[in-house]
Amino acid sequence: MLQKSKRSARGSRVAGLRGFRVAGFLLASLCLWNPLTLKPVFAQELKAVEQGAKKEGKLNLYGSMREDEAKAVLDTFEKRYPGIKIDYFRSSEDKLLSRILAEAKAKSHNFDALITTAAAYTKSLGLALKWTPPSTSGIIKELLDPDGMTTPVYINTNVIQYNTKQVAKADVPKSYEDLTQPKWKGKLCLEDSDFEWFVGLQSFLGKEKALALFKRIAANQPAVRNGHGLVSDLVAAGECPIAINNYGNQVARAQKKGAPTDFVAINPVVTIVAPVVVSKNAPHPNAGKLYANWITSKEGQ
Repeated sequence: MLQKSKRSARGSRVAGLRGFRVAGFLLASLCLWNPLTLKPVFAQELKAVEQGAKKEGKLNLYGSMREDEAKAVLDTFEKRYPGIKIDYFRSSEDKLLSRILAEAKAKSHNFDALITTAAAYTKSLGLALKWTPPSTSGIIKELLDPDGMTTPVYINTNVIQYNTKQVAKADVPKSYEDLTQPKWKGKLCLEDSDFEWFVGLQSFLGKEKALALFKRIAANQPAVRNGHGLVSDLVAAGECPIAINNYGNQVARAQKKGAPTDFVAINPVVTIVAPVVVSKNAPHPNAGKLYANWITSKEGQ
């Protein structure tokens, strides 16, 4: 794992890939970050940001994390900074970007901070603020944005999810190639925004092999749905025996509720970083900065 420290990341919110040394969070090194040991210039800046955020009194946060998963995090922030109320808008990655683009076009900028795997696209759209949170001093350099506009919060691990009542142990896919078998026709599903995962597979397999593989999988007519949480629920309910791809934390969430589901992690596991971005046109800029710093600190993690 790309970390500064050897501290385990198994306690993170998206941990759960048994048998694979893939951290749900690659930010365990944040144990090195201590606000009491910040350089004077950083400490002074952070103090000014906190004071400004308290005056603003509100944070408009956009994200793709489900409300039930995000609640504990948001409640902790509001308790840590009383007087700052979070207005959380949740949607899928593609719909979040569509909303942000529509707002920018109408010049009605609403979000202060955005956390999702697609957040980095706001850079090319000219909507991301160049600001480096002091907390980045504890994050490994390989994960940091050289442009200083995005800061990694968590990573999503990509796995094959299946219903344990509908898929016998002997039939559990051991590779993506197994999903091309005719017996899975009409029994597969896929989230409609998983293009980043597919790009990751291309980097391992090569473009031609990846495209050929997915053409064969497509012959089994997978159902396409919007939202990884929804896909997980469909698998758990038995409406879709196998999800070609889903996030590991979604499987863990379903298992925690007692759902008959499990996953297969195909080596090498494709992981996608979900960063936080502060809006260049934030209505509450200090609140956005404060949250970006807090969520990437030891306390926020």
